[in-house]
Amino acid sequence: MITTKAFRRRMAFHLFAALALVVISLGAGVAGHMYFENMPPVTALVASITLTSGLGLSIIPQTTSGQLFVSLYGIFSGYVYIATSTIVIAPMLHRLLHRFHLDE
Repeated sequence: MITTKAFRRRMAFHLFAALALVVISLGAGVAGHMYFENMPPVTALVASITLTSGLGLSIIPQTTSGQLFVSLYGIFSGYVYIATSTIVIAPMLHRLLHRFHLDE
């Protein structure tokens, strides 16, 4: 099993990767809201964050293209949530499984 210091480095890397995935996802959401609904950046950020976090729609899209974007972005956000959770939990479960299989 790797040392605690190496495990902390691995966890930091995984947390950074998960954060990068969330930031990229929010960037795509903000860009989509700004393009399809002509929202100002701050309003688009709030709309993207509420949708990504699972709170639902904070602003109902008025255009058909905006409604289609929000529908697809909502599905995408669900997958981002699953991927982010997996990225963070995987090293901990991996270490736990190694601990179970240590020879005494």
